Amino acid sequence: MTRSFRRGSRIGKYRLERRLGDGGSAVVWQARDTVEGRRVALKLVLASVVEEFGKEAVEAEARIAARLEHPRIARVRNADWIDSTFVIVTDLAKSSLDQASSVKRSPDRILSVVLDVAEGLAHAHEKGVLHRDVKPGNVLIDSGGRAALADFGTARLAQLRTRIVTEAGTMGYMAPEQAYGRPCFASDVFSLGLTAYELWAGQLPGWPFEWPFDGAKRFELRCPDEVQPVIKRALSLNLDRRHHDGVEFLNSLQGALHKRERVALAGALVIQRKGQKKGQRTSGESQLSRGVSSERDPFEFEVGWFRKRFGAVLEARFDCYACDGPISESMRHCPWCGSDQNAFGEVTSYALVCPDCERGVRAEWSACPTCSKGRFVPNGRPLSSGKRTERMCKRQGCGAPIDRFMHYCPGCKDRVTRPWRVKGLKGCTRCDWPMAPRWRFCGWCGRRNAQALAVGRGRR
Repeated sequence: MTRSFRRGSRIGKYRLERRLGDGGSAVVWQARDTVEGRRVALKLVLASVVEEFGKEAVEAEARIAARLEHPRIARVRNADWIDSTFVIVTDLAKSSLDQASSVKRSPDRILSVVLDVAEGLAHAHEKGVLHRDVKPGNVLIDSGGRAALADFGTARLAQLRTRIVTEAGTMGYMAPEQAYGRPCFASDVFSLGLTAYELWAGQLPGWPFEWPFDGAKRFELRCPDEVQPVIKRALSLNLDRRHHDGVEFLNSLQGALHKRERVALAGALVIQRKGQKKGQRTSGESQLSRGVSSERDPFEFEVGWFRKRFGAVLEARFDCYACDGPISESMRHCPWCGSDQNAFGEVTSYALVCPDCERGVRAEWSACPTCSKGRFVPNGRPLSSGKRTERMCKRQGCGAPIDRFMHYCPGCKDRVTRPWRVKGLKGCTRCDWPMAPRWRFCGWCGRRNAQALAVGRGRR
């Protein structure tokens, strides 16, 4: 009889706290080790997998994962049968790459993550182990921002159960030859190349994988010039042209990074020497020296005008991870591309960060004023007014100060119903909050501005 698990139930010494995800072969839970007093991730192999492949096959896959010891591979602490369920215990990460929005906002952080995963993949390939399921969901991000490749041990069984082939080709992050039953080390490289491309471009390309892929312009703008050939080679359909394994991919990537460092150092020395003789260059001259066209994109004019006119009053001090357009921490959507995946945990000026929406919060608040989902324990200090405070909560017994552009009261979680106003800006037709000219989307509710989208497409 198949056992069902729910929050609060126990399996051995582990108490299940939160379901983290489902895969083709297992269910992953956050659990608390009641003996050692720490939290771990439990991968509970599905009973149907055991029935299909047998206990020996499941145990063999776990042994493969256990022998991989590398800082950039998620550590397997234990693998055993507990109450007729095969359980794989690993360290608990802060999040997976597909949830870590803050990584996608920074091209340099993306590069660091790709390098981390490449190191882990190279180690696995050196040991003769294929992963078979490299994708953002299987890349874990720890509290220090470092990445580790996870899900060794059940990826092969998951692939055998969930292989998907369409008339046009493959789906997801799977290499074409792997989808047709011929996986190799180069297949893992292809999957990592797709993951890296999606992070820089903001789009996952699909079959027939012919260049230029969707999002190629953004990829070329955000991915370092020296690294682009490495990623493009990893995405070659021709196995003879693609990196043969993770070791070759890692060596190519490290070589590109060394070249980038040399170019940057040489450029800095040239500018320094010329600056000593002729004075510091202007920013425009620096752009021309790097081969950047002096003709500005119309989009740059639009966001430049917005920054000068309304950037300060709307507190748009940050850049969207997807389009680099100006955005504020209180906006739920990027007003230029509509993305709702921006995170501010690493750039906020607030003392704490909401675990749900990754916006900054104060230690005195009991709720997040952006999403209201965060649950906090106030430090006991009174909710004080500041320069941004424009209202006081009218709920009886609350009276907390409400800063401009808050969506919820930080004291009682009551929703802010009266729209905010900004001189010179009309209200959104849906939420009535201030909306700037040329915004493609409302930054607060995400409504599409069809007129601005049409103008933007025409100009670009």
